[in-house]
Amino acid sequence: MKKPLLRRDIQLISTAIEGQKVILFMDPLRLVQNSFAVDISLLPLFEALNGQNDLRDIQMEMMRQQGGRLVSLSEIEAFMEQLDNIFLLESDLFYEKVESVYGEFSRLENRPPSHAGSAYEADPVKLSRFIDAIEQNLPRNDSDYIHRHITGVVAPHIDIMVGSTTYIDLYRHVKGKNYKLVVILGIDHQRNDGLYSVSEKNFITPFGTIKTDRDFISQLKKRVPQGTLSSNDFGHRTEHSIEFQTIFLHYYLEEPFCIVPILCGGIHEFIYQGKNIFADERFNKMTDVLSDLIQMGGNNALIVSGVDFSHIGFKFGHHMTAEALLPQAQSYDRTIISHLLQGQPDKIFESAVETRDRFNVCGLPSIITFSRILQGSTGKLIAHETYNESATQSAVTYASMIFTGQ
Repeated sequence: MKKPLLRRDIQLISTAIEGQKVILFMDPLRLVQNSFAVDISLLPLFEALNGQNDLRDIQMEMMRQQGGRLVSLSEIEAFMEQLDNIFLLESDLFYEKVESVYGEFSRLENRPPSHAGSAYEADPVKLSRFIDAIEQNLPRNDSDYIHRHITGVVAPHIDIMVGSTTYIDLYRHVKGKNYKLVVILGIDHQRNDGLYSVSEKNFITPFGTIKTDRDFISQLKKRVPQGTLSSNDFGHRTEHSIEFQTIFLHYYLEEPFCIVPILCGGIHEFIYQGKNIFADERFNKMTDVLSDLIQMGGNNALIVSGVDFSHIGFKFGHHMTAEALLPQAQSYDRTIISHLLQGQPDKIFESAVETRDRFNVCGLPSIITFSRILQGSTGKLIAHETYNESATQSAVTYASMIFTGQ
């Protein structure tokens, strides 16, 4: 490997483990073991793995980091081989592994839960007890929504253990309601070749399997222009923004219902290139067709936007702590939330362009799509929360909202 290249989809995170500052590697493909970490002093070395530096350049960088101690080329080669073997580098070995994983996932009829047993209980009895215990400690449910038709909800996709109260306080409002269809608009945290990625796979949860509406998806695929949908559904393999919603939907809704799982992405091509998303044929056709198909089904549908809001601090590329940025980020959140509640997707997009998404609102493509489909519905904010991660001096904000019939 003449000029090693660190995988461009890997996120490096600095944190502390037992008092030692280390770098962790967030791998969206989950090929790298979560336990792999290196000392923070090696950060410049990993920054040098950009495909431009050869092994001698890397040798010099390591010598600088070690105060001039001689580091042999054989040591460098051995270290690069180690990184390659754990799939941290873009190499033939990595691409062969990815092709194998792609093929394995494409052959599945059902999507297995990716985060069961880690982000939430895999055992249905324990998971039920967990949800019940939190619900019992919440204030009495808002009776105003018991007899009203809820058309949409905005839910978090933050770790369930962090946002459990917010999830459950939101989803208990749809308890026992009967929907024929639930369209779930998650976030595509991976790069794909379409604005959206839809999967026909049924979703397995601890409570059983939720079927997808394959007829709906078939019609959607036929009616949207080329480039609207990704050529494959691989982005769904480990994505949590939809998976987390299926747990609470399965727990609270009357069965049977089907889902249409859609990952939303591509917003930054508009923000950074000065293009108007509302002039894009793919976006317009996607939202129009979704609305048409929902109406054809009798409007007995729930639209779910699984999103988080601002991501701030060192972990997310800022050169300031989350504490310093939080007041501005929360103010920006409130602007987005206000536009959402008033059914103004154009204003949400304008705000993102104006700030160039400074606060890393990863939910933008989902909430803009959600707002466009649900224009005319009435919204109410249920919660707006912040999770502070002190180890990285970073924070994530999240919210929940309910929308009722037109």
